[in-house]
Amino acid sequence: MDLTNKKIILTGASAGIGLEMLLLLSKYKQVQIVAVARHTEDIPEMKGVIYPFAADASNQKGVDSIFDFAIQVLGGVDVFIANAGFAYIEKLDKPDWEHAQRIFDLNVFSPVYALERLTSINGNSPTAFVCTVSGAGLVSLPAYSLYCSTKAALHHFIETYRYEQKRNLQLTAVYPVATRTDFFDKAASEKATPLPFPAQDTKTVAKKIVRGIEKGKKTIYPSLLFRLGYPVGRAFPFLLKGYSLLEKRKVKKWLKD
Repeated sequence: MDLTNKKIILTGASAGIGLEMLLLLSKYKQVQIVAVARHTEDIPEMKGVIYPFAADASNQKGVDSIFDFAIQVLGGVDVFIANAGFAYIEKLDKPDWEHAQRIFDLNVFSPVYALERLTSINGNSPTAFVCTVSGAGLVSLPAYSLYCSTKAALHHFIETYRYEQKRNLQLTAVYPVATRTDFFDKAASEKATPLPFPAQDTKTVAKKIVRGIEKGKKTIYPSLLFRLGYPVGRAFPFLLKGYSLLEKRKVKKWLKD
């Protein structure tokens, strides 16, 4: 899809991959972007190009407010990039319904509902929906049980929805590996949290995502190592199990505490 003159909603736009994508997208001619985050102070405001919008995308009211604002300001939505999400790094050792629901609300239910809203608004008009899934939806990461399960749910939703989607919809799933941001420190509420292997910088990931959207790709694997290594792991399951055991050793501090 040619991104020139497109009206875009981007969630999770204040940091990490989202902020880097925002900077790249803003360079396209006549593009207009509603840049969404809970806190928008770190989102650059460019008159007529970037429109920061504060919203909680983890509930229906918040997602509806994003669409309402975009329609009011931009007049419509051509592309929705569901990038918002978060993780826990923890040992699950006590029942807590709200704790689990909180991460599923943002990582799963929000993008599913956003896709439904987008397709209902646009009808048969050309539309693109991009969703940041994560390599964690395909591979087990010890201490990230809830995060991996949300991404696995999102992966299977996207893969199944492809059989139901309209022809006018460009549906893209993105599978980044760990990125060198404070994402994992926030997950653990600590500093110097060990990153899962492999890891990439956000600029590289953002460039590959934007390029993939332009090319109309169904799936985007920003890490070549992951794209090549995952099928091998599927063919030889002991390799994926060995990887997970190595990651368990890396995060054993959090598994014990």
